[in-house]
Amino acid sequence: MNCYKKSRKIFKERIKENKNISKIEWDKFAQENCLFSANTLMFHVDAKSFEDLKEKLS
Repeated sequence: MNCYKKSRKIFKERIKENKNISKIEWDKFAQENCLFSANTLMFHVDAKSFEDLKEKLS
């Protein structure tokens, strides 16, 4: 599994657990677990903001 798919999958799981997760919380979690940051995920799905990213991936 590549890093993008792993990050995307775990991001979706985290959103299901906590719909109010912030960009800072995700970035900290991502750094601790060697996942892509919010900015990288936003770039890949062409999201304009973190809230837009959460909508597109949930």
